[in-house]
Amino acid sequence: MWIISVALSIIFCIIGWIMVSKKKSITCCASVASLSFVALTLLMEYKLVLNWVNKEDWAALLDVVPTMFTILTGYVVIMFLANALLIGFAMKNMNSK
Repeated sequence: MWIISVALSIIFCIIGWIMVSKKKSITCCASVASLSFVALTLLMEYKLVLNWVNKEDWAALLDVVPTMFTILTGYVVIMFLANALLIGFAMKNMNSK
C-alpha cells in the first residue's frame, strides 16, 4: 500500500510541475496533495515497523530498517524540495499576473 502512496505523491508532484509550466492556478493544490501522500507514506512505513515490533520480528527490523531509513530520508528531502520550488514558482507566476 505504501508503494501506491509513493507513486501518487510523485504523480501529483509531476502534475504540479506541468501545471506551473502552463501557468495554471491549481499548482498549489497538486503540491499539497503530493506532500499529503508523502506524510501518508511515512505513516504507512511506521505502521509496518510497528507490526514487526509487535510480532517481535527482530530479524526483519535489523534487515530492513537501516536501508528503509536512508531511502525514506532521501525521498522526503527530494519531495519537499521539489514541492517547495513548485510553490515558489507558482507564487512567482501569481504575482507576475
